[in-house]
Amino acid sequence: MPTLTPVPDEGPVVVYSRADVGAEKEEPEADPGDALTLEWQATGATYAVLTHLLPTGQAGQFWEVETSGSMAYAIPVESRNSETFDLFVADDAGRSVRAGLVVTLRCPDTWFFSPAPDECPSGPAVLTDGAEQRFERGVMLWNKAEGAIYVLFDDGGGGSWKVYPDRWAEGEPASDPDIVPPAGRYQPVRGFGLVWREESGVRDRLGWAVGEEAGYQTAIQRTARFKYNEVYIKALDGGVWALGPEGSEWDYVP
Repeated sequence: MPTLTPVPDEGPVVVYSRADVGAEKEEPEADPGDALTLEWQATGATYAVLTHLLPTGQAGQFWEVETSGSMAYAIPVESRNSETFDLFVADDAGRSVRAGLVVTLRCPDTWFFSPAPDECPSGPAVLTDGAEQRFERGVMLWNKAEGAIYVLFDDGGGGSWKVYPDRWAEGEPASDPDIVPPAGRYQPVRGFGLVWREESGVRDRLGWAVGEEAGYQTAIQRTARFKYNEVYIKALDGGVWALGPEGSEWDYVP
């Protein structure tokens, strides 16, 4: 009598993992603030965990769920780019399988300039009073909304930038009378002057101002990455100062 070879049990299987966003699409899309219905079905499993993944890929909030079922999830209004989930299922023998799900988020905001980055900004452009001043080896930018002064260095060591709080207040000296610039050059005043005089290395790296500061209506906007974001600031002449991640580099885009 022949011996029958049993078919091996291969463990749990995820039949599907999907998001109901109110439309039939191969790639689910939703808006920040929308309510999703997450749905899944697994066979051969006795345990399941659904995890929301952070933009870094690390595990965030998680829920112990039935091996097949559904769950409502509210997308935070501040979320950008995508929402990612991981379904983990296992059986009593310790065998497991997981399935990922990515919901693409439609971008609610537009960039203030064009051509724009091929990614979503973190929010609408902030329109505010600004000032700009050119130096022998760089630029200073101020914007009222942040109370910040951006210093863009161009001193031969590779473009880099730093941001400082604007600590100058009305009633304080606008400049230092003991500092006399050479002909055709200027000592920066007010907030620019305070950073230039007191912050380590700024004066030496920038040199003298080559013109007086000018006020204008500026705009500022950032990318929406978890880290290593880029900053875009409207320039006095209508161009854009594009600041790379973590003060690493900068460029001027006309």
